[in-house]
Amino acid sequence: MNKWLRLFGFLLACVPPFVLAEPEKKAEQQAGFPEQAIRLSVVSPHRQRLETPVATYVDADGREVSLIGAVHVAEKSYYARLNQLFKQCDLLLFEMVGGEAMQRHEELRRRIDRSKPLGGLTLEEAREWNDMVRFRQHDDEIFFKLLGGAYQAMSKGLNLQDQREGVDYSPSHFVHADMTLEEFNEAQARRGESMMALMLKSMGVSLIPGKKEPRLNEMRLIKDLLTGNNAGVKNELMRILADSSSQDMLEDTVILEGRNAKCCQVFDQWCGKGYKKIGIFYGAAHLPGLHAEMVKRGYRLRDVQWLSAWSTAGD
Repeated sequence: MNKWLRLFGFLLACVPPFVLAEPEKKAEQQAGFPEQAIRLSVVSPHRQRLETPVATYVDADGREVSLIGAVHVAEKSYYARLNQLFKQCDLLLFEMVGGEAMQRHEELRRRIDRSKPLGGLTLEEAREWNDMVRFRQHDDEIFFKLLGGAYQAMSKGLNLQDQREGVDYSPSHFVHADMTLEEFNEAQARRGESMMALMLKSMGVSLIPGKKEPRLNEMRLIKDLLTGNNAGVKNELMRILADSSSQDMLEDTVILEGRNAKCCQVFDQWCGKGYKKIGIFYGAAHLPGLHAEMVKRGYRLRDVQWLSAWSTAGD
């Protein structure tokens, strides 16, 4: 069972009122960031929080960049806080392989009224919507189908929310900063990679001799599953998700470093256009690499705030 929980960790970490910390706080005191891009805060054995960082950087001209880490399935309150945080940014760069039409998709989806002809859309908009739906149905990439199914199953089973449902992608200051599906597939083909191979590798990590990993109480997990103890299940999953070995496994891969390069390419295109506060919203596993890129560009880590994505601590 441990290998399946590690698979969930791989899926969630790779592929997510706000108060900043004091400005004078030094980077080396930032609670383990950037090496630690997702952490487990333990109040007691049965009360835990899975937390992701919001790391804010400044340059010599006073411009701010916030790296906003995320897990892709979380509590509704977590995405509500992120949506409020995004409003504080002049520009928000977001991740999603194949998400270049996400804003338009969200705009049309929110306007659809099934009680009206064509859903309340114009004929041209209805055709555009149907094309978007057909594109998604035509996508035969088994990984992305499995990924979506895993997110939906976990969301429903643990009363959590999928990132696509929780995040409002419609604001005009959102800019897609990720690969198109075609770019992603071509990049993986050039490197001889595949998502299925990475998933199988993740599942096999626990078989490596001497590999240190969280100790899983399988009997307790089975009991919690059978009795519907969601808090117990979440506690076990949080411990697995907070493990950093999945990130190590993704070094020098398209899904991590290739997409980071694409994000930085888009960042460089926009950062000189007068924006004072830029947010970069990416999966938490991407943040150590993006931190290094910000430092290369002359940004200094000012402060880190940790947000609770999952909690059994009663808050």
